[in-house]
Amino acid sequence: MRKKGRYTLLDLYVGREYVLSFFVSFAFFFFIFFINQILVLAQKIIIKNVSISDMISLVILYIPQFLMYTMPFSSLTSASMVIGSLSSQNEILAMRSSGINTRRIFRPILVISIVLSAITFLIADFFIPYTAKQYRTLYGQILQKIPTVELQSYSSARFGDRVISNGAVEDNVLHDVLIFDDTDRNDSRVISADRAQISIVDLDRFIYRVDLDNPRILITDADSQQTYSLSSAKHMTLFLNLSSSASGYSPITPSQMSIRELSGVIAERREEDRQIKIRHGEQVSSSADNLADALVKVENAESVTTDDILHISNLLESYEKDNNYRAFSFYYQYYRSEFNKKLALSAACTFLVLIAFPLSFVRMKYGRLTGFGLSMFAACIYWFLLYFLHTRAIVSPLNPALFLWAPNFIVLIVSLLLQRRTSKS
Repeated sequence: MRKKGRYTLLDLYVGREYVLSFFVSFAFFFFIFFINQILVLAQKIIIKNVSISDMISLVILYIPQFLMYTMPFSSLTSASMVIGSLSSQNEILAMRSSGINTRRIFRPILVISIVLSAITFLIADFFIPYTAKQYRTLYGQILQKIPTVELQSYSSARFGDRVISNGAVEDNVLHDVLIFDDTDRNDSRVISADRAQISIVDLDRFIYRVDLDNPRILITDADSQQTYSLSSAKHMTLFLNLSSSASGYSPITPSQMSIRELSGVIAERREEDRQIKIRHGEQVSSSADNLADALVKVENAESVTTDDILHISNLLESYEKDNNYRAFSFYYQYYRSEFNKKLALSAACTFLVLIAFPLSFVRMKYGRLTGFGLSMFAACIYWFLLYFLHTRAIVSPLNPALFLWAPNFIVLIVSLLLQRRTSKS
């Protein structure tokens, strides 16, 4: 009972230090990500003259998008700060001298990090999909109130092959409108109107309707500068696709889907991937047959011309190109990459704290500060590895799990090697 009570005090002490350090680290990383992403979003929202309440709601709904990264890095930093502090004050040395195993000292940190991994997975699998859908709904409602989107008074904006220049903007009414329309490659149109009214037609596809009063239309021929036509009307309706200008309003991306949703899409894309590989196999077989037929003809021919050699060379090059190419479905890889990314980042809360344990064998000054600096260095390396390998996983035919889980296993291997080396020194 006495031994159990001693360990209980130890667990409470180490666990409390870890939790307190975690809140400090979390606030630090949260602030960095907030500045990097949320303020950019808020700036775009403010331009649209959105109300303060709607803006705050959008910002809150966007927060879970970067909590997946904040949690693992906070877990690493807090573990490094606690272990560095205990090591610099010789507390770990005193505990080991009292017969307490190092693993027993670190057990509270490991248990709490596993809990943090579970929380991160909950954020990735529930809160991000839920808030992404709520964000999209709220943003759509805001755009319905402000259908002019990016159009500002006395400005110009491009929407695909159309450029709209306008004077004053009052609610959804534009004055002194000038539209340059290059949707037809053979003819160019210039439309002018004293007044135009914009209204949304299809929110999902982001199609807007522009009703122009007393429009004047100039059509020029791209092949002949001398040919043109000029016409006018009492009323004209023009449809615009503003999806490119609706920043922040887009369909749910794979990173915003739940594990169940991703699994469903992956199952659908798996058949697509199989069909692509079958067609590629047939193409390789066809290239091989064509090459074989050409070689047989050359062997049976009485003489070989330069054209025959060139033809065989082209067939051989085509066969080697087809044979070396590894066909796969990009979207199948993309969805599988996001699936493994959610799991790997959630587990990173536990894997990353392991690299802090070797610090306990090193006596250092300014323990918390040193631990914080080392953790920032490790976090930067992990971030680079994760970003680089994620981009490679999407364009590679290999299983994305090999890429997305690699940073965690690299951290594990480095932690074991450092622990082994420091414990012997």
